[in-house]
Amino acid sequence: MEHLVNQQIISLNPKLAGPPKGENTIRLDKGELPYPPSAHVIKAIVDATATINRYPAVLGGFLRQSLANYTGAKPEQIIIGNGSDDLIELIIKVFVKPTEEVLLPIPTFFVYWHSTQVMGGNTVLVNRSEDWGLDIDSLLQKVTPRTKVLFIANPNNPTANLVSRDTILKVLNNVNCIVVVDECYYEICQETVADLVEQHPNLIILRSLSKSFGLAGMRVGYAIANETIIDYLYRAAQLFPVNKLAIVAAIAALEDMEYVRSNIEKICQERAKLTSNLEKLGLLVYPSATNFLFIRTQSLGIPSAKLVEALRARNILVQDFGLKPGLDAYYFRTAVGTPSENQQLLLGLKDAIAKF
Repeated sequence: MEHLVNQQIISLNPKLAGPPKGENTIRLDKGELPYPPSAHVIKAIVDATATINRYPAVLGGFLRQSLANYTGAKPEQIIIGNGSDDLIELIIKVFVKPTEEVLLPIPTFFVYWHSTQVMGGNTVLVNRSEDWGLDIDSLLQKVTPRTKVLFIANPNNPTANLVSRDTILKVLNNVNCIVVVDECYYEICQETVADLVEQHPNLIILRSLSKSFGLAGMRVGYAIANETIIDYLYRAAQLFPVNKLAIVAAIAALEDMEYVRSNIEKICQERAKLTSNLEKLGLLVYPSATNFLFIRTQSLGIPSAKLVEALRARNILVQDFGLKPGLDAYYFRTAVGTPSENQQLLLGLKDAIAKF
């Protein structure tokens, strides 16, 4: 059968389900919010099940207006997708022909590379600076007439740092390709360049309701851009990209911002405590503008893969980034969990470090 499969798909790694996660598993590997949705959101989901036999509204229905009210954009400047991952692939589908280039400052979010590969594009990688910022000179040197899209995660995943507004403006003023600024942690860092979409027609802002809003399992993402870009993206999108329960959950979550803000406050408080305690274990913790921490293990002489595996044996899941593009063997990432989850993580790391 392989002769019937597109070559770029054959070259992708198979997806693995991984070991089952039991009730006692501490899940800090995916950057999820550790708190459930509010009662208001849960009620909206339950109420909507009575009409689940009907298709959801085209273009996201009332959610588009809710997001416009929340962001200050026009409804026509917003597209809703099945998580921001869906929109990343859609952007590449619309703007990148096979063999054309997508520029990625690394390390960064793996979905950019994966979606480019699925669509037959070529990824061009450029290393970040030592502090994980954008090396503007190196970046601009990699831009060619075949460069169609540049992805900038801000804050960056996995390194958790922000790129300044001035740096993004410098990029926008010096490239002719589509520039995607991924702001899925916006509610935590409160930094955005979404107000620039009017002046820069090649700018697309990505956002998500997975992190701060606690709707990761619902898969709701959206993008803000000028009306022409949004029109073309919707032309190529599926007719019903977001399911009905996700739409009502997102609308309800946007109506309950006090609950969202209270969870973010808890995460920020725990992030500071967790950072301090990890540093006491001898680990290097990079400054974070997100709900996760990026951690270097070289000072202990222990490759991150060994620590990650030791934690997994204790049913504590964190994400190993050792030897990922742009990184050596000494990096892992952990979400900030509940106080209890963070304490279990620290105990697990303390035991693992003592063992090694």
